[in-house]
Amino acid sequence: MKKNRNIDLFDGIIVALLVFMVLDAMRHAPLPPNLVEETKVVDGLFAASSVIVDVGTGLSVQDRWELTPEDIAEIEYYDSLDLLAICVEAEAGNQDLMGKRLVVDVVLNRVDSDRFPDDITSVITQPWQFSSWEDGRMDKVWSPSEETYQAVRMELESRTDSEVLFFTEGRYNEYCIPMYIHGDHYFGR
Repeated sequence: MKKNRNIDLFDGIIVALLVFMVLDAMRHAPLPPNLVEETKVVDGLFAASSVIVDVGTGLSVQDRWELTPEDIAEIEYYDSLDLLAICVEAEAGNQDLMGKRLVVDVVLNRVDSDRFPDDITSVITQPWQFSSWEDGRMDKVWSPSEETYQAVRMELESRTDSEVLFFTEGRYNEYCIPMYIHGDHYFGR
């Protein structure tokens, strides 16, 4: 059974950006007095890289600041939420809030379905599934609208439709059981 994650999209993006900014600043900043750069020696030979060491503790800065697998997974999750907002904007940017929410539901329901990949990025980038990924429309979305981000946040908190798995514009998808039409989209399971 998959976990339902109720996480604020904007907070996650901000955390990820701050982590990268701090790490980037650390890489380019002059060393404080308690840190020294040491070249690693292996079997009496100098290694190709050096390491920054805290004189007081003997720990390398890399050891103290390296991202954990959990940190990386969290950053990737927030990146996938941003990708979801971009996908929704490309697929349903001209639809009302409910139309955008239903497109979010299609992606999230696929993540939870045994019939599709089990993460947001893999669902969106799965070949022949989302036309905006295939035809490059997602590349043209510089910034999703606030309403699109709102749709993503709302559906992460509580899904409007937990059964919908497909949508197309102008007709029902030939592989789905028709459910209803909302705006320009035909939804099915």
